[in-house]
Amino acid sequence: MEGEDLRLLSKKLTPNDICAEFLALSVVEHSFSPDLGIRVELNTTGATISDTGRGMRLHPDSGDTMSHAERALTSCYPCLPSDPDTERTLLDMIWRDRGSLGPALANFACPSLTFVSRRRGEAWSQAYRYGVAQSAPFRIGPTDRKGTTISFETPGRIEPAAFKRLAADLSVRIPGLRISLSERAAV
Repeated sequence: MEGEDLRLLSKKLTPNDICAEFLALSVVEHSFSPDLGIRVELNTTGATISDTGRGMRLHPDSGDTMSHAERALTSCYPCLPSDPDTERTLLDMIWRDRGSLGPALANFACPSLTFVSRRRGEAWSQAYRYGVAQSAPFRIGPTDRKGTTISFETPGRIEPAAFKRLAADLSVRIPGLRISLSERAAV
């Protein structure tokens, strides 16, 4: 699937679908790092989803002009779990027939998104608007934490009760999955 196809498909996502797509990324990371924690802070038109997983590379690889994370956030880049049971659950509850297309699908639907990755002792960040990077990734500084934080705005209102049900159902179906969920006032 090409970028334009992803953009067209992203226009069909509801605000809850956008949240679910980003939550799926942390669930995939859970399959590789079963001890990780996932924290979701919902507001009426956006959310922040954080995990304590491995983090993504936000600086370009040697000889490349685009980071691994930016490539994932701007093109079809399926993110698949390490085990078939988690993949079946995500297909059933979030991805459905289209499967995993990666974070670009939801990123293209967001009026604003900030991606922060903490990996190998460094924290990096990059901002997007409807899937377009607003600047190059920049180094925030050193950190002793690991993981990814995605803060995003949706183009409409999120239904908190439906998202809470999804998070609870995922936690029941995926052994060891822990999702801490809270609501905060929009700023």
